[in-house]
Amino acid sequence: MTSPTRPTPDRPQSAIRRIIAPLASLKLTVLLIALSIILVFTGTLAQRHQGIWDVLHTYFRAPIVFIPLDIFLSERSERSFAVPFPGGYTIGLLMLLNLIAAHALRFRVKARGRRLLTGATLVAVGVLSIFWFHSGPLPARILSDAGGYAGVLPLMLVGALFYAPLVAGCALTFARRAGIVLIHASLMLLLAGEGVTAATALETQMPIYVGATSNWSQDIREVELVLIDPSSPESDLTIAISQSALQRAASSGELIANPAMPVAILVDRYFPNSDIRPLSPGEQPSATAGFGVNVAAVGLPRVTGVDRNRSINVPAAIVTLLREGLPIGTYLVSPHLQLASFIPAEQEVRIADRPYRLAMRFRRFHKPYSMRLDAFHHDLYPATNIPKNFSSDIHISDPARSIDHEVKIKMNNPLRFEGETFFQSGYIPANHPGEPDLGTVLSVVKNPGWTIPYIACAAGLIGLVYQFGASLIRFLRRSTP
Repeated sequence: MTSPTRPTPDRPQSAIRRIIAPLASLKLTVLLIALSIILVFTGTLAQRHQGIWDVLHTYFRAPIVFIPLDIFLSERSERSFAVPFPGGYTIGLLMLLNLIAAHALRFRVKARGRRLLTGATLVAVGVLSIFWFHSGPLPARILSDAGGYAGVLPLMLVGALFYAPLVAGCALTFARRAGIVLIHASLMLLLAGEGVTAATALETQMPIYVGATSNWSQDIREVELVLIDPSSPESDLTIAISQSALQRAASSGELIANPAMPVAILVDRYFPNSDIRPLSPGEQPSATAGFGVNVAAVGLPRVTGVDRNRSINVPAAIVTLLREGLPIGTYLVSPHLQLASFIPAEQEVRIADRPYRLAMRFRRFHKPYSMRLDAFHHDLYPATNIPKNFSSDIHISDPARSIDHEVKIKMNNPLRFEGETFFQSGYIPANHPGEPDLGTVLSVVKNPGWTIPYIACAAGLIGLVYQFGASLIRFLRRSTP
């Protein structure tokens, strides 16, 4: 008599496959694509009422977004029902997991033994060589020497040499599906690259007058209130209060205090966007000292993504300085208050018989190096006002690292230096027609993941060439009698 067979427990591999199978579903892929289309559509509509940067952070760089239903109407209402919806972070992460799970289930390793070891070694060598190449100075040098964006093709051709071990390793490991693996790997890199960019990228601008030197750039999407102590002969001591701290203090009524500050600050009123106008006859000023005794701040709607007249919000605030609980003055502060373009007007404040300076300016990021603008060129096509060329002759100095050389930054030919990219984006116009322009405005972009899209595109291109080339060769071999 034979004993009944007992059902064998599932192998661990089968249990893992059941767990990740829902993530690898093609239905999930289609659903995520549909959700991303809806998110892009609603985010585009939201730009009619919100700034483009607000939409970017609340829709595409957020785990969840509450979409107000009135964005589908011509005008927004004060009370609108909002629908929760997965944000860009959630959709992107699920797409990445979907790709990884699909590979884990459907793309099996064909190699065995020594062939598998050789393939895995080549893949590891290829990955290391790719990231070594793209993290070094050579990609930036190729782009600069070729004239900016014209260097993309040479960069990919030179980079293909460093991709060769990866391609060979994939061919040994995955055989006919090596091209598809590379294509899907490029999609994974694009998704991961956006995450790196969202978390680490920073875009600022550096205005420099001809003959002047600058060691800072500014973020025109955020302001800071600064209290400056000029008593030190070496450098000013600057205490900066962030925009978010000003907004919290305005809404809560709490004082902004710090042991490093000789005063406490009460934010009486904060304008997210504003304009400055002269006081009307008989109008009482909101300020008791400084520029605010002659001008007033007017609140404006926040800039949206479809505004034509103004592209950024320019905040303003009414602040009262208190020492030992007693007010010493109320001031109007705003980046609108300038001595000249990009030069904020600082208001003198006396605290305990010592002079201080107070100003609201766009947030600054100081550099370990300095840049001097020797010349700015603004060329036009003959007999027209159409720009032909903008370029800046820059002298870079960093004594701590023995850097002292000259460079030229011009249209479509940026400078890559110390992990940042400097683009020629604007200029400081002359005060009167016919006079030379006063200076340059450089866009400064810091993006540690800037090479990831190049790696992804190169891997995807190589994968397409490999896959279609291999299929063509197989077809020709079968067709040959």
